[in-house]
Amino acid sequence: ASGSDDKTIKLWDVATGKISQTLTGHSSGVYSVAFSTDGKTLASGSGDKTIKLWDVATGKHSQTLTGHSQSVYSVAFSPDGKTLASGSDDKTIKLWDVATGKH
Repeated sequence: ASGSDDKTIKLWDVATGKISQTLTGHSSGVYSVAFSTDGKTLASGSGDKTIKLWDVATGKHSQTLTGHSQSVYSVAFSPDGKTLASGSDDKTIKLWDVATGKH
């Protein structure tokens, strides 16, 4: 997966090197992406101050996490996939419950 200044996320087929899906929904550039350990969920952090969670199989947006006051530059799942960490230009790191979307 890759994020871009064009506000999209591309999912790539590693075997062919071709784009398999393009995900849209952020209103600013996408600076960070991370897969959950089971590979079913993708998180994306953006200049629009949000984190979005995506269902990898369908490409559908499942949740938007809000709480940062500046761009989100880093996202990472915990090994069990239940917690997501996000780092922002607002000088905070937030821990999110993936099931509820609360930090």
